[in-house]
Amino acid sequence: MYAAEDYFWGWVVYASGAVCLLYTTWYLLRNLRFSSIRHVFLILASVFLLTPVTAYIDDSHLAPAFFVSLYEGLVANPATGFQRGAAPIVALMTVSLLLYIVLRLVVWQFKKRRTKS
Repeated sequence: MYAAEDYFWGWVVYASGAVCLLYTTWYLLRNLRFSSIRHVFLILASVFLLTPVTAYIDDSHLAPAFFVSLYEGLVANPATGFQRGAAPIVALMTVSLLLYIVLRLVVWQFKKRRTKS
C-alpha cells in the first residue's frame, strides 16, 4: 500500500501531464471556426483526464477514474469493472456540458441586452 504522500506526488505528476495534454488539445483546436466546439472538446477532455475515484474500494485515496476503470475492467473484475470508473466520468461529462450550455445562454443573453442599449 502507498502512503498519502505517494498519492499526492503521483497526482502532482499526473496533473502536470494532464495540463500538457490539455494545452496540446487547445493548440490543435485553436483555429477551429466555432469556439463552442473547441470548448466542448476541452471540457470533455478535462473531465475525462481529471475525474477522480477511490483507488481501491476499501481505501480513501483517489486515483484517475479512467485508469481505475481500465485496471478493474481488464485485470481485476472484467465482468463489471469498467463501471466503477466510467460512471463518474459519464455523470460529470453530462453535468459539465449542461452547465456549459446554461453559461453560454446566459452570456448570449447578456451580450444581446448590451447591444440593444
